[in-house]
Amino acid sequence: MSRLTPDLVVDILALCQAAASEIAAALGRGLDTSLQVSVTRAGTLDLTSLPEGFDGPGLVVVLKVGAEGALFLLPESCGFLPPWYAQPDPTGQSKLTTLAQELGMLVIPESLPVEDFRAGRVGNLREAILRSGLAEGAPSVLLAISGAKTAQGTAVLSWPASRPDQALTESKPSAPQVSAQPSTSSFSPLSIGSQKSLSPSSPTVSLRDLPPYSKSLLRIKIPVAVTLARKKHPLGKILDLGAGSIIHFDKSCEEPLELEAAGYPIALGEAVKVGEKFGLRILRICLPEERILPVKPRPR
Repeated sequence: MSRLTPDLVVDILALCQAAASEIAAALGRGLDTSLQVSVTRAGTLDLTSLPEGFDGPGLVVVLKVGAEGALFLLPESCGFLPPWYAQPDPTGQSKLTTLAQELGMLVIPESLPVEDFRAGRVGNLREAILRSGLAEGAPSVLLAISGAKTAQGTAVLSWPASRPDQALTESKPSAPQVSAQPSTSSFSPLSIGSQKSLSPSSPTVSLRDLPPYSKSLLRIKIPVAVTLARKKHPLGKILDLGAGSIIHFDKSCEEPLELEAAGYPIALGEAVKVGEKFGLRILRICLPEERILPVKPRPR
């Protein structure tokens, strides 16, 4: 099984250099700004001389490969992070998750599938590094990031983290218990598409809070496909198809593409380029089809 090992530094450095403009575009979309990225150098992690701002809050992107992970860290002091990223609503959390997914496709070799990706704010980047299990001397790639104005900052990509799930887990001071109100989460992956039924006081459920038997269902792999268009064609014309043939569809090229899971439509999106790969940016989640059955009187 392939792993995130220190000897991948040459490959990951080359990926970051080749995809610098795509990394900047992904950060810009995720953080609602315009950025430029240049890869300065590769080196080793030195906890005693971290870049400016790493003793304070910032954004942590966790890219998990197997039991290990890579961390992409950007300090809040750089001035690029929007105010909403500290407590994102469902839309903001979706942007951060998409950012993490795109970075995973851009900076991790294709031979190492990123099985989990997430992003969020931490109160201290240095403490997040220690929690994640990144060791002193771990390989790192430094990226210089500049904005449309004069703001500048340095992001660090480092690996392998032996405890990547703990990077975003911060210990919170205990508060006096006033009432036995259920705790709420700022974002629930299960609430997508059903936000109309939620109220500010309604508790939400996170995937991490599911019982083990339910989590096991989430590991089942199903085919996911993007449908460009559909059309019925006479069998005779299909048999006449050959190299160079063109099939005309009634669908406009500006209409969204349909994402299907196991043959069922689940979302609409638009085609994007992620490095040298094809991607789909989700624009809307499809609600389950509502079916109304007539109620017939019971025969007497």
